[in-house]
Amino acid sequence: MALLSRIIDIPLFLEIGENCLENLTLILSSNSLSFRKAVVLFDRTTYQIAGKRIYYLLGRMKTCIDRICVEECTIEFTEIVRERIRESGCDVVFGVGGGKVLDTGKYAAALERISFISVPTCPSNDGIASPVAVIEKNGRKKSLGAKMPLGIIADLGIIKASPLRNIRAGIGDLISNLSAVEDWKLASRKRAEKFDNFAALLSVNASEALLNIGGPNILDFNFLRKLVEGLVMGGVAMGIAGSSRPCSGAEHKFSHGLDAILAGPTLHGEQVAIGTIVTTYLRGGDYKKIVSFLKVTGVPVNSRQLGVPEEKMVEALVYAPKTRPERFTILEDIKIDEKMARDALIKTGVI
Repeated sequence: MALLSRIIDIPLFLEIGENCLENLTLILSSNSLSFRKAVVLFDRTTYQIAGKRIYYLLGRMKTCIDRICVEECTIEFTEIVRERIRESGCDVVFGVGGGKVLDTGKYAAALERISFISVPTCPSNDGIASPVAVIEKNGRKKSLGAKMPLGIIADLGIIKASPLRNIRAGIGDLISNLSAVEDWKLASRKRAEKFDNFAALLSVNASEALLNIGGPNILDFNFLRKLVEGLVMGGVAMGIAGSSRPCSGAEHKFSHGLDAILAGPTLHGEQVAIGTIVTTYLRGGDYKKIVSFLKVTGVPVNSRQLGVPEEKMVEALVYAPKTRPERFTILEDIKIDEKMARDALIKTGVI
């Protein structure tokens, strides 16, 4: 009998801990990594937070370094980064920051076929480790295929100091996995879509590990570790599945709907958190447990807290199926309309 297996692409190393960035030299050497030249990406804030320190630590390793301040997360700026990579002959990109910096670095590195190391300064979404980059193209955000990071260094001391709103957004993004996997199961049953039990298990367990922490203090190092670990596991789950299915379903379509109709969308994690409440209700699931956890952790649970007019919430939920028509979810299954959307939003207390 033939022995069958599959190769799964996961990061070579994962370091999560207080002040672990100071161990950069040891982390690289213990994984037999050395680089000719590195590009360090940051924004105006994250250079002071961690970019400057990485620049110093890499310099001590005699690594040549190029620095780029990421002004925007667009296709055009990604091309600027790619050109700098080619001109300087770099063989690794360090992304130091939040989603904008990490997605730009991850995508540029993937296209140039060089390594990418993720150094998140806030835990606002699962882009920390996912093989997906959200890049603006022609004025619209697009989810583009990238490559999982070679490694991840998440310094909890730095992450604890990040804005509370960003931490709460990360909580919302991680909890949304519960909704996403239910949609994946639905698509498997009704559309014969391929379902991966390993990826689904990783994704759901990552969410439940956070959900089941009693009386959480979101600035506690144990909580932050669970949050970062969960976001990383979500990224790995996407890598195993070969798509964003383990972490993106109807709740993300709702968020994409808000992105499309609002002049200034709110944070992604905040939007998908509310999307998770509504879509869990539409499936007949225990949405109250999710609402309770989100309230305790300070994540927005209604339109007022999100800062979005009630009618825009209804409009976004009705528009949501158009954002990714190829992805079957509960919204397509029930053929969501304005009355259903309004009723669901009212009954869950979102509006």
